[in-house]
Amino acid sequence: MKIGIISLGKQNHATRRLVEAALAVGHTPTVLNPFGFYLHIGSPGTPIYYEETPATDFDVVLPRLSAATAQYGEEVVAHFEWIGTPVINRSYAIANARNKFRALRILAQHGLPVPPSFAAGSTRCIDRSVHQAGEYPFIMKPFEGTHGNAILLLDTPTSLKSAIGAMCDLHQDYVIQSFIEESGGNDVRVIVVGGQVVAAMRRTAPEGEFRSNIHRGGQGHPIELHREYMDTALRAAKAMELDIAGVDLLETLAGPIALEVNPSPGFEEIEAVTGIKVAEAIIAFAVEYSQVSRKAH
Repeated sequence: MKIGIISLGKQNHATRRLVEAALAVGHTPTVLNPFGFYLHIGSPGTPIYYEETPATDFDVVLPRLSAATAQYGEEVVAHFEWIGTPVINRSYAIANARNKFRALRILAQHGLPVPPSFAAGSTRCIDRSVHQAGEYPFIMKPFEGTHGNAILLLDTPTSLKSAIGAMCDLHQDYVIQSFIEESGGNDVRVIVVGGQVVAAMRRTAPEGEFRSNIHRGGQGHPIELHREYMDTALRAAKAMELDIAGVDLLETLAGPIALEVNPSPGFEEIEAVTGIKVAEAIIAFAVEYSQVSRKAH
């Protein structure tokens, strides 16, 4: 089977592992730089090329999009969908998940617990939104971003109002969330593949840091995932219509809260911590998904 992996970095751990897993079971993986695609609409001939070669013969495509590649990469994914190539995940699901505020709305619409959150286009009526969202401190993070980048912890009205004003002046969209103290510095990362929980770990922030992201020095630890957390992760991936997802959950006194859903989750740390071969699970699902999709058409 010919598997296309859309990724900017061939040496990225997840990309490299997916290639290894595909080769190990006799498939032909090809890493495709998203900026190497040429997309055509409304003209005769092949609608999608990779460099000089038509890209119409892949059995299945796995997007691994980053902040740098997401905008054009989503159009590449949509083009593959248009020509009938099975794709995991789909372009609209990737776009919805990458927008943190939109994702929270979708999760809430499906009845999932989420942190009290708000967005603001100005500071004029900010006190009302703050009162509705909870108590200080608040976390402020961009609508789109990964690895804990550009996240602020704001503990006074002055700092929050100043930060929101600055973002409005720069025309940057940010979501503000109540900081949930009992889960501060910890979260649970769950990898969901094809409607099944494949692996899970608890991430703990280093001392003096409130972000538990591995890229921020967080440490992963094995965890026995309780049924409530497993169900919440599965419901979150389903709500976002993602076949592959990294679901981040907060552990609170009231139970799990869905924080974020990542459509291109890294899995280097979770493989190391749990010993579970996530890449192999993804390739197995991709092959099965392609076969089912081809039969359906």
